Amino acid sequence: MKSIHKILVIEDSRTINAVIARELEKQGFEVACAFTLADAKAMLETSDTFDLIILDLHLPDGEGSELIAHIQSLTKTKVVVLTASKNDELREELFQYGIIDYIVKDTNLLYSIAEIIRIIEHVASKSTDRILVIDDSEFICKQIKTILEPRNYRVVLKQSAADGLKALSAEHFDLVILDMELPDIHGEKVLELIRRDIRYHALPVIVLSGTATAEIIRNVLKNGANDFLRKPFVYEEFLLKVDLWIDYFKKKRALEEKTHQLRFLNENLERLVFEEVQKNREKDKLMFQQFRQAQMGEMLSMIAHQWRQPLNAIGAAISLINMRVRRGTLDTETAQEITNKITRYLQHLSTTIDDFRDFFKPQKERRITDLGIIVEKAMGLCEDAISAKKIRTDIQTIELSKFLCYENEMVQVVLSILKNAEDVLVERKIDNPVISITIDRTVLTICDNAGGIEPQHMEKIFDPYFSTKAKHGTGLGLYMSRIIVEEHCLGSLKVNNNDEGACFTISLPEPEEKAA
Repeated sequence: MKSIHKILVIEDSRTINAVIARELEKQGFEVACAFTLADAKAMLETSDTFDLIILDLHLPDGEGSELIAHIQSLTKTKVVVLTASKNDELREELFQYGIIDYIVKDTNLLYSIAEIIRIIEHVASKSTDRILVIDDSEFICKQIKTILEPRNYRVVLKQSAADGLKALSAEHFDLVILDMELPDIHGEKVLELIRRDIRYHALPVIVLSGTATAEIIRNVLKNGANDFLRKPFVYEEFLLKVDLWIDYFKKKRALEEKTHQLRFLNENLERLVFEEVQKNREKDKLMFQQFRQAQMGEMLSMIAHQWRQPLNAIGAAISLINMRVRRGTLDTETAQEITNKITRYLQHLSTTIDDFRDFFKPQKERRITDLGIIVEKAMGLCEDAISAKKIRTDIQTIELSKFLCYENEMVQVVLSILKNAEDVLVERKIDNPVISITIDRTVLTICDNAGGIEPQHMEKIFDPYFSTKAKHGTGLGLYMSRIIVEEHCLGSLKVNNNDEGACFTISLPEPEEKAA
């Protein structure tokens, strides 16, 4: 059914008309204004696009109720009466014509307008609500259809119990309106058949009956009816009860659905959490592998750098032996001296390999260590490469304190931060580049003098795959470093800028017995 967009306000007070139009336009409606009955008729004759008419009953040139009688299709053009008249008989009569509401003007006009907006929203929400009417009276069926369809309800009429039950089984309905005196089956039996089916246990049923003794009402309500109305019913009361029970049914269904979802979540929470944790572990494992692969590339470069000098020295020693042999000047003492040098160079090569092998050896348990040991191991792996780029390292130890952690992983973290400092110092071509390392108990600070991290990058620096390195950065070093420090070693890793550059601070917990 068509929703409400264009509204005609028929009100002789220009002030009230303007206020209503202004408030409705704020809600996004297109509003036209008429001040007399003649104006309204002329506008309706030239335009059939109005979705709603807001009508005052007392106009200068006639009664607004005359206009309602002349509107050809009340199911398409909806009418809300807004009037100062409290005439109950007229009110009931107008509902028979299909008005969707009768609002008495309040001293607070804005409240009355709010009621109109509420009605419009209510009607718009009813476009999918379906009502089954089972009543053998054509007159009653026509009455119900006339007053419900303007409110956007979809009404299905059946004049026998058999047809009604068949329709109920074939289609979805939000409400059943049931007459007691049917030609084939009595209404009480129909009600019993409806409630016997598990599909309709919660479906609201309003019973209509021309007989309304206390016993009949009691039996009907006890047998499963939600409400009872005596024929002839009061139109406005009928509408209010229809709205009430359909809204209640919809809210109950929504609540049951939410309850079902919550029950499902509660019953499966442990499994869902486990699955999500496993996904995160797999993601972290993949990232850690990528991180280690990137570090292996850097380590190979460092190994090559550390091996270059000893290999050159070994080559020079071998050349010296060959030359002495050709000249016949190789004596035993010189041969022994050269051999000892070659042995020392080979031991250096072997030690280098052992250091790097230990670096990549996984640790299954935490061990007692201190930041001095960790920094010494990290510097042993990268000091030659840093020195080759004329970067000075300044290490200051205030006090050492033992703590528990995965030592090799912490060496990786320190090495990653040192490598970042080295890269940024080289990239920015800093004069007199320095990396300052300060150890104070279980707090390690690593600073550079490269000018600091850009403010727009500061919040993202620990994000996965975020890198300020244009080409060769993986964006995993600092992300994995924070995971190692905070999740594996239960510490914290933070960054800030000082006057000269960036400072990374690693804080690790001391052993409990010492902290106590």
